[in-house]
Amino acid sequence: METEAKKRGFKVIKNLGGHGVGKSLHEEPDELMNYRNRFDNRRFRKNTVVAIETFISTSSNIAVELKDGWTMVGNKGGYMAQHEHTIIITDGQPIILTEMNEIFN
Repeated sequence: METEAKKRGFKVIKNLGGHGVGKSLHEEPDELMNYRNRFDNRRFRKNTVVAIETFISTSSNIAVELKDGWTMVGNKGGYMAQHEHTIIITDGQPIILTEMNEIFN
């Protein structure tokens, strides 16, 4: 994701990422980041449900939470956007549970 963002002049937020989904909203695997970490050699397991979340910015690379406990802003200003797809990992093609949002159209 970082490679594609950089090609278009954007940055990724480095302290937010995707996560597993199950009985709770946020489960293992955690910290599915939007950039390559050469020390992270994890692989998805079959039948795992994950939320792949992209966090893109025009200027910032860190998100900071405001005092209201909800709003997040970039550490260097600019605009930030977030998008998420929830997918099921299978032996073949993943099942994109959020495909109906028609983001690809």
